[in-house]
Amino acid sequence: MEIILVIDVGTSSMRGVLYSQSGHVHKIIQETYSPEYLNDSHVEQDPFTFKEALVNIAKQSVDVANTLASEIIAISLTSQRSSMIALDSEQNPLRKAIMWQDRRTVEICSNLSSYENYIYERTGLKLSPVFLAPKIAWLKQNEEDIYKKSSKIVTIADYLMCIMTNNLRTDYTYGSRTLLMNLHTLKWDADLLNLFDIDEDKLCTLGEQGCISGYTTDAFSKLSGLKTGIPVISAGGDQQCSAMGNGVINEGDTQVTTGTGSFIITSSDKPHIDTVSKVICSVSAIPNKYVLESSILTSGTIYNWFNKNFYCSDETVKYNYDKINFDAENSQLGSNGVILLPHFQGSGSPNWNPNATGLFHGVSLGTRRGDFSRSILEGIAAEIAENLDILRSYVGKIAGINVSGGLTKNSLFNQIQADMYGASVNLPSDFETTALGAFASAAVALSIYNSISEALDCSNKDKENTVYKPILSNIEIYDNLKIRRKAIYNDLYNKRLNEISKVLLKN
Repeated sequence: MEIILVIDVGTSSMRGVLYSQSGHVHKIIQETYSPEYLNDSHVEQDPFTFKEALVNIAKQSVDVANTLASEIIAISLTSQRSSMIALDSEQNPLRKAIMWQDRRTVEICSNLSSYENYIYERTGLKLSPVFLAPKIAWLKQNEEDIYKKSSKIVTIADYLMCIMTNNLRTDYTYGSRTLLMNLHTLKWDADLLNLFDIDEDKLCTLGEQGCISGYTTDAFSKLSGLKTGIPVISAGGDQQCSAMGNGVINEGDTQVTTGTGSFIITSSDKPHIDTVSKVICSVSAIPNKYVLESSILTSGTIYNWFNKNFYCSDETVKYNYDKINFDAENSQLGSNGVILLPHFQGSGSPNWNPNATGLFHGVSLGTRRGDFSRSILEGIAAEIAENLDILRSYVGKIAGINVSGGLTKNSLFNQIQADMYGASVNLPSDFETTALGAFASAAVALSIYNSISEALDCSNKDKENTVYKPILSNIEIYDNLKIRRKAIYNDLYNKRLNEISKVLLKN
């Protein structure tokens, strides 16, 4: 039996998933780690934690394959997309990775705000601290020695690909998340490089996703126990792979993934650039296709934060999800009037306000702990619903929505999603949609299947999904809640603008 090993690099863990050629999962191996939240804006992580996790997963995968009397014939890599690692000429990290949630580049983005439309029209991206270019610009401005010493400045996927194959290459899905790749030409854009004052030779060569990027080296073989010469496929960014694994292939197909943050993805046959720049456009994991994407920077992580601080004692080792879920379920629809704005690390789409902060509104002496718990779930879903309404205006009717991510293990949240979106929510029985997409990508690259659809059909054979249908009486309540929360945000935003204007007038 032949095995395809998928490496799925997330924000809080890395997973190795061993697939047979038929798409059957034989084993999932997980290595956990955590970013360092240094202050309100700086988020970093030691790159060697990624290397250590990769090697540990590879070693364990070899043991599993040997137990199954199988052979690992390929590795497929998918990863979080917008974190930055500076490498020296020997491909060793020069500093800790600056993670995608990091907001130290707010001032850099603010100084370039007059170029927002210019950047958006070329890249399909909103100018934001999330993306790579501002991080590289910050490095050059604040740690010039490291910038000069760096041979390449890469994503986590590039770093791991180099460890395995000794090749430094960025596929188009990651390139389209940098603010430096022209979405229309699929090349590094000289004008954007000049705007951010970044040298092109610091970047990797761009190449197509879903193809073999290199082969395992002797050095990696000695580290991991894997054979030399195993093909390694760059399947694309994690959210693109998750969408692909969840069947987001044809135009209008939509997925909502809610983990640390939330990502809403709709498939498109061509780039869409809208005049108000509310939805970003990136390259799909499927060659020659694109994805329209909205994102919420903090969602599941808020539920974890509240659980840790209000449900767990100092002696508690693990989060007590049973208790917080029970309380949320016993709070009434609408959370007894409590409304959450989930902007704990700034606001993503559609507002793109890095200065926004989280807010619980409508708290009274009658508010219970469970009302806060439920309001978090409702607040996350309401933020997603606002983005879905915008996507509908581009692609037309969205009849059903595929969902995935850690928070979808909560059935209450899934029903809230269906009610809040006013559409059926489809939860696959296979939670590993990111890994499944990466498997399908590798299976097509290796000519095991002729298309992504064929690979997914074979993998999903005999699997049953769970469908949550909206409750009509709940839709009306949540429609009113969405109107109220939007008014709260707008009032706060306009008040902030007025305060800034008064300060400027005084000066």
